[in-house]
Amino acid sequence: MKTVGNRKPPSSFESANGLLKLVIALRGDKPFIPKGVHRFRSFEEANAWSLKMVTRKSPVPRR
Repeated sequence: MKTVGNRKPPSSFESANGLLKLVIALRGDKPFIPKGVHRFRSFEEANAWSLKMVTRKSPVPRR
């Protein structure tokens, strides 16, 4: 058996903490993709829809 590389698991989640805070600040309580069952005719249609859902604008909160 041959071992290539020696990848180690992260020691903590501190490295992802900044990214997660940014995602929460940008998206708020709006999920990336709405929950539920979604049916599409092709993989291309499903990919286009998911890209549209991920990149849509979140509403600006009123003051």
